[in-house]
Amino acid sequence: MEGSASEELRRRQRRQIGILAWVLLIAGAAILLFLDRIPLPVRLLMGFVDLVAGAGLLVLRRQKFTEFRKTSPR
Repeated sequence: MEGSASEELRRRQRRQIGILAWVLLIAGAAILLFLDRIPLPVRLLMGFVDLVAGAGLLVLRRQKFTEFRKTSPR
């Protein structure tokens, strides 16, 4: 029973990291494309930091949770 609870916790963590990564990627793109009131250098810095953080979380998710990765039937 304890193994099942641990597996469920890991699945939930994987899902949360994935959601946070995609939110950061979308927010970074939105900052770069739609915020005109912020000066350009600050907007570029904020947008690219969000994009890099989101991509980093996706890499972390892929490396840490290998047992849940969907594999190809090939």
